[in-house]
Amino acid sequence: MPRCKKIRCCRSLTDEIIFKPTGIPLSQVEIIDIEVDEIEAIRLCDYEGKSQIETAEIMKVSRGTIQRLLNSGRKKILEGLLYQQAIKLKNTHLEYTEENIGDDFMSNEILRVGFPTNDEVTVEEHFGHCEKFIVFSIKNGEVVNKECLVAPEHAPGVFPKFIASNNINVVITGGMGQRAIDLIKGNGGEVILGAAGNIEDVLKVYLEGELYSKGSACAHHHHDHE
Repeated sequence: MPRCKKIRCCRSLTDEIIFKPTGIPLSQVEIIDIEVDEIEAIRLCDYEGKSQIETAEIMKVSRGTIQRLLNSGRKKILEGLLYQQAIKLKNTHLEYTEENIGDDFMSNEILRVGFPTNDEVTVEEHFGHCEKFIVFSIKNGEVVNKECLVAPEHAPGVFPKFIASNNINVVITGGMGQRAIDLIKGNGGEVILGAAGNIEDVLKVYLEGELYSKGSACAHHHHDHE
């Protein structure tokens, strides 16, 4: 039985808009189409500073879809700038096919939340010092799987690659360097800082929607430092 097609809530554009390099006729440049939902995801996350979780709720799609829209939209914009191509902002929604909505029903419907830890019970304050990662798979707000992964050797750029290769969407930790944060976000992931205490307690707060990745974190689980 075919699945229902997802409707994405986006602001529509008055007209299609094309940006092109100066001094080059439009007929001589390649045109990159940016879909209206790609622009909306970028606008909400990058311009308005909303988290991917908030953006997914506003657009009424899965968080996996938001990650894909951000990755594809950002890549198109950079390609246009780097290779002097024209960028067209389309004024029509995607024709939703099983191919381009499949992630709402398959693997990306599962949200994977990772916690660095040493004892498998508490959140490790320092992201780069952990020996293990506890990863929860979340579907429809419920935990459907829990696994413990051995962390890689600590070296610059290694942990963000580990996060991406294990399809971890959200990392919740105490602290993390800015370079690691940028790398994880660049791969479409999300980082929540300031968490401490029992992993399952912090996860519960996260699932209740009280944690957001804007530099603030779990006020319920802060350590007080003198």
